[in-house]
Parts: sequence; C-alpha cells; structure tokens
Amino acid sequence: MRRAPDESAFPEYPESWYLLCSAGDIDRGPLSLQALGKDLVAFRTEGGEIVVMDGRCSHMGADLGRGRVRGDCIECPFHGWQYGPDGSCAHVPGAAEVPEAAKQAVYPAVERHGLVFFFNGEKALFPLPFIFDAAPEDYVAAKPVTFIADCTWYMVAAHGYDTQHFETVHSRRLHAPLVVDCPAPFARRSTYTADVLGNAYYDRLLRRFAGKTVRISITTWGGTIVVITGEFANATSRFMICLQPIEDGKTECTVVPFAPGIRNPAARWLIQPLSLWVRRLFTGGYLIAETEALGSPRYNPRSLIEADREMIEYFHWVTNLPASADAGTGGA
Repeated sequence: MRRAPDESAFPEYPESWYLLCSAGDIDRGPLSLQALGKDLVAFRTEGGEIVVMDGRCSHMGADLGRGRVRGDCIECPFHGWQYGPDGSCAHVPGAAEVPEAAKQAVYPAVERHGLVFFFNGEKALFPLPFIFDAAPEDYVAAKPVTFIADCTWYMVAAHGYDTQHFETVHSRRLHAPLVVDCPAPFARRSTYTADVLGNAYYDRLLRRFAGKTVRISITTWGGTIVVITGEFANATSRFMICLQPIEDGKTECTVVPFAPGIRNPAARWLIQPLSLWVRRLFTGGYLIAETEALGSPRYNPRSLIEADREMIEYFHWVTNLPASADAGTGGA
C-alpha cells in the first residue's frame, strides 16, 4: 500500500466545473457573486448568452454587478466602460483608444436545467458532466438541495471510494469489492452492487417499492462534480452533487436530482412534479443523514490503513488534477 499524499498536495480550487447560481437570478439583471475566493459577475446578453467574468472592473475595481447590460456588453456603473462576452473592452467614454489593460477575465459558462455552471479556468478542460449515455435535454431536474459539509471538498468526494462506510453509515452491504476505473479524462468512477439494509424511512421504502439490491455508479469529474446512478429492480435514481470549497475548510454541497422527461402533456403536468418531489426527498434525506452522521471528518494521511486503499488511490488522483492558476495548491 502506498502512502497517502500530504495535505499540502491538494489543489485549493481545482480547475473544474462549479455550480454558480440559478439562471433565473440573472434574468433580472447582472448579478454579483463570490466563489472560490473571487469576485464574479454573471449576466445575460441581449442575445441570450450567459457570461461569467471577473466582477471588478479593470479600470478602478468597481462592482460590475451594479452596472447594466447594453447589447452584448456589461457597462461599469462607475465610468461607463463596456466589456463584451470575451472580456475585451468595447468602449471607453471620452477615450479615442481602449487601454491595453482594459480586459476582464472570463470563465466558460453553461446554462443547464435552469442552473448556471462555470469552469474555473481560461478554457474548459472537459464538458460539463452529465449521466453517461444520456442527453441532458431528455431529463428534468428537481429543485436543488443544498447543505454544508464540515470537511474539505476532497473528503466529500472520497466517500465514493470508502468501502467501510457504505455499511456503517449507509447500511449498504457490498456483494464484491469496488470496481474503479477512469472512463474519461478528468473522471474517476467507482461501481458496486449492494444490499439495501437499514431502518431509515427511505431504506424501508426503497426495499418495498424499488428493490432490495442496488447497483451504484459514482463518477467524480475534476474533483468537484459527482454524478451518481443507482439502479434498483424497479427504479433508477440519478443525481449530481456539485461541490464548492468555502471558508474554514468546509464545502457547500448542492444536490440536483434528475428524472426522465415525460412527453405526454397531461402526464407531465400530473406525474412529473410528484416524481421530482419523491426523488428530491429520498436523495436529499439520504445525503443529509450521511453528513450529520459524519460530523467533521479530517484528512490524516498517516492514519489510513489497508482497508482505505481505494480512498488513497483516489487522493493521489485528486492531487494530480489541474489547479486554478490564481490559487495553486495548499490544502484546506
């Protein structure tokens, strides 16, 4: 068994995708946000494109979120400088030429299922993840469930490789060891089949209506987006967990449950909301119960044992992920 990496080896903010806000929040005008130690602004151009850029004007640092959208540009509320979707300055009032330094950092952004995601880097290293072999437009999303985990982002995602806690915390008894692979660049996946044990309300209901056995696939993308599929005999659960490092070594976790879209208008009106409500209730309850049971786990490379082998390999994989150029590494 090789030694686990030192805490200093983990990127503080991996170069990956992050959930930023609801798309509806931007429809009312530019929105100032703080994420990953950055001041950001998100806005929708008159052409409908969503843009995420550095929220402080390159001129004198004014808050661009207090400005307004003019065509495809955002206008600074202080001196009226205008920046296009690529971050370049398109107009400086009273100036014959645009200063060379008048440029904003821009982050790749995607709008999906009513949510806005951004990539923490100049260019996206991989597409915004979704369920393998599925098209996002064929699914609808439930209202996200957000909670705070009192541990670092890499400790949250490590749960997918922690075979001991599957039974002690989740009451899932594995049939065989984990199968771990890397199905795509910047992705690591664990797969297992387990019996559903436990007496929590969601476990009892799952056994009765979904099945007593589940096949789980957990794919971690870039360390911050976790896509999970649970296949029961009579149902399939699909959801995504979006991780964002916040202050004091904690992690904001946002869970987005998915359900197949229903084409029939009447059935869509009657059944779809109920389906999403049930998925949100079960998924949120399951994950929040885990977070409360774990308390405040801390990373200690010297305490890991042979039974933690898959976690150790995951930790090494994480330390090799690209780090944000303006954050580097440094643990949490």
